[in-house]
Amino acid sequence: MKKAFNTRNRLLFVLALILAISFVGISVLNYKITKASVQHEIIQNDLPLTRDNIYSELSSVLTRPITVSTSMGSDSFLKDWALDDERDLDKITRYLAQLRDRYDYFSTFFVSAKTRRYYHFKGFHKEISRYDAHDVWFYRFIVSGKEYDLDVDTDEASDNVLTVFVNCRLVDSTGELLGVTGVGLQVDSVARLIMDYQEKYDRSIYLVDAYGIVQVHSDKQLIDKANIRDMEGISSLAKAILKTRVEPQNFQFTRGGKNIFLTVRYVPELDWIIFVEQDEGKALAAARRNFIHTILIGIGSSVVIIALTLTTINVYQRRVEALATTDELTGAANRRRLEFVFQNAVYTHERYNRPLSLVLLDLDKFKPVNDQLGHLAGDQLLIRITRIISSAIRPTDLLARWGGDEFVVLTESTLADAMGITERIRAIMIEADLAGPEAIKDDPRRKVTLCCGLTEYSAGDSLDAMVLRADAAMYAGKARGGNIALKDVN
Repeated sequence: MKKAFNTRNRLLFVLALILAISFVGISVLNYKITKASVQHEIIQNDLPLTRDNIYSELSSVLTRPITVSTSMGSDSFLKDWALDDERDLDKITRYLAQLRDRYDYFSTFFVSAKTRRYYHFKGFHKEISRYDAHDVWFYRFIVSGKEYDLDVDTDEASDNVLTVFVNCRLVDSTGELLGVTGVGLQVDSVARLIMDYQEKYDRSIYLVDAYGIVQVHSDKQLIDKANIRDMEGISSLAKAILKTRVEPQNFQFTRGGKNIFLTVRYVPELDWIIFVEQDEGKALAAARRNFIHTILIGIGSSVVIIALTLTTINVYQRRVEALATTDELTGAANRRRLEFVFQNAVYTHERYNRPLSLVLLDLDKFKPVNDQLGHLAGDQLLIRITRIISSAIRPTDLLARWGGDEFVVLTESTLADAMGITERIRAIMIEADLAGPEAIKDDPRRKVTLCCGLTEYSAGDSLDAMVLRADAAMYAGKARGGNIALKDVN
């Protein structure tokens, strides 16, 4: 009977396997046909249509400021006022304020080529200088020889709000430069426009200039900072993309494991390029769902339940194992993992007489980071420091988080070699800009250093005993002002 039961199970298994292969084969074939059809529709119809619609709408929105700016460049009042030695500040202020109110722009301005005085709709702002980073645009624009230009920069005269400036030349009847005038659009308003397009078309949309620098994006952190030459997947296509002029172009690339379709079109009025991206995965979501449903129906509910059960068990088992051995915040080993590795290291030491040392690392001046910047910034700093320490130790060494801002490095090294590892960690810490280039000068993260205590294993030592000796050495270092590594004296 047992033999018959086994035979039946084998037969059921074979039949189930045949049916599964049949259903899967048909489903895969249908999916491939659907995928090819969807890809063709996206590349040949959907994306180009979206791109051209956005081009038309965006051109109508962004070319209006250009028209206003160029009209300011030919305004006789502005020319006469500049030629009249820029007298009567109220006149130019009213003129700029009226233009701003009439067209509802964020800013209007005029910069004199003669006096280098910057006039704003609120009045006189400052005298510009070629040595001021905020004024580089003026000299760059003059040298360019362009009639008008677009520039993304912070508006000093309006609380440093990120602004798209439309700059236009003002010249007299002989062609001599009188200054630069124009208007400014708040980047947030342009970004909202792009976000509206993204919601409307369910695609990623942004604009870059002729050099590949992002000028308009729903993510303000990328504006005037990110360059497509450095972006994942798209960087290899950047050179060809930036050559786009008369005819729009279509591209395909992979980013984050996802297949992305891209269409671009040049906007000559702005000298920018429109980017419209479509994630193939989103477009094929319905086809994938049908594919999965077909397979589920073919295989049967019993197989699905078993698969889901096994998958769930495996997922949670991996999570439990990870939680049991790693620190949730930093990803370093936790105390349980440290204790396990320590016991193995003691065994190796006693059997093969290999050296074993322990380094206790504690952050100096970490509390002001939490107090001034918040615990989220403190957590991010701990993660960054964990990566720095991990990069400085050997693959055979173990980094564990002991608690709070304390870490332990367990290493099969002599005390002298462990000191070398510690000094290497401290040197990298000193060289690293923990605050980042955009942080203010007195950011508390720049003052964070490491104070370290070292000890070597002695026969019969427990982990707690070694940590206690290293802790005493570390606190002796803190008594000396911190940012030092000391060996224990026992």
